[in-house]
Amino acid sequence: MFSQLKHKIVNAGWKGIAVVIALFLAGPEIVVGMELMATIEVLGASTFILAYWSGVKLLVNKPYSMVVKFERYSNFFIPSLTSIKIMPQLILHAIPERIAMLSYLFTLMVFGCYFFMLELG
Repeated sequence: MFSQLKHKIVNAGWKGIAVVIALFLAGPEIVVGMELMATIEVLGASTFILAYWSGVKLLVNKPYSMVVKFERYSNFFIPSLTSIKIMPQLILHAIPERIAMLSYLFTLMVFGCYFFMLELG
C-alpha cells in the first residue's frame, strides 16, 4: 500500500517538474496562446450569430420595404424607445392604418362566413 502511494507521489512530482520546465521553456507564449484561443472561441460564436442575423435581415427587408411603400400615405413610423418612454401614447401612431383596417375587415369577413356556415349547418 505504501509502495503504491510512494509510486503515485513520485509520478506526480515528475509530472509537476515536467510542467514547470515546459512553462519556463515556452515563456509567455503559452499565455498568448491561451488568449488567442479564447479570442477565437468568442469570434467563432459571434460570427455564427452574425451570419444568421444577416440572413434574417435579408428575409425581412423586402416585406418591410413593401409595407412601408404600402403605408407611405399614412402615419406609419416606428418611434424610438426614449420617445415612447416620454410619451407612451405614441405607440398608437406606430400602428399602420391601412394594414390595421384591412386586418379588421378580414377578421369581420372570416367571422361572418363562420357564423353564416353555422346557420346553414
